[in-house]
Amino acid sequence: MRSARTVPTLDPVDVGDHVCWLVDANEDFAGTARAFLADGKLFGDKVLIVGTTGTTDRPRPLPEPGAGSRNRAWEPEAVLGVAPEAMLGVVRREADAASRQGFRALRVLARMDQVWPAGASPAEVARHELGLDALVAAGGALVVCAYHRSGFARASLAQTVGVHPHQLGMGPVMPDFRMFSAGTDCWSVSGVVDGDGAIAFRTAVGELLALSAVVRLRCEGLELMDVAGMRALLDATAPYPDRRVVLEGTNATVRRCWALLGYDGLQSTVEFAP
Repeated sequence: MRSARTVPTLDPVDVGDHVCWLVDANEDFAGTARAFLADGKLFGDKVLIVGTTGTTDRPRPLPEPGAGSRNRAWEPEAVLGVAPEAMLGVVRREADAASRQGFRALRVLARMDQVWPAGASPAEVARHELGLDALVAAGGALVVCAYHRSGFARASLAQTVGVHPHQLGMGPVMPDFRMFSAGTDCWSVSGVVDGDGAIAFRTAVGELLALSAVVRLRCEGLELMDVAGMRALLDATAPYPDRRVVLEGTNATVRRCWALLGYDGLQSTVEFAP
């Protein structure tokens, strides 16, 4: 099962990992990116660059090696000017191609300030990154989303960290909760959902409900959900009366608070699994 963690470098990133890299202004972005992409040659990965990283000037053709041929000619493929709504399709297509071509996996580095050159709202971040995380969790890819702090509002950065299972780069942007894919229409929720993270939580749940009739939230790692968090959950479901959110593995405190607030008596779309 996937779990949230902070990684000290990009070295341990492996297949199935989806990392939010918060890039500081004084950081050697090009050097770190170059090392991460070079690991693709070492491990036999197909490499996809979204945006410019200082590691390549223009797209280059990819070889089609046979299975297990890790020592043949290797070059990254660069895709410039990919709109966020098209990025998922590009990653999905290239991950499928990598499998057919005999690569171990698809290795992606995306410079998100060039995917969103004008910045992005928390809702846009949630929609994009939750969809990308579900794709990565299905296997066959490892993706690093580089968010330069100077290119995004603090609220958007907090949202993007919260919807990535892994994070590189510390500092003032630390989410209260984490939400990431745990299977088809199933999402792991951990940490604390309170007033500070309520808006981000409502946004994330609402984006999931827009895509699925039933959304399961696995809450074994959820420590606390206060009144603001519970209200945010109900607000997220309000536009979707015919859809359901099922909470699994919630602790006794969360269940008791829900009952004391009278929410279990509502004809809502929120259910607690036995």
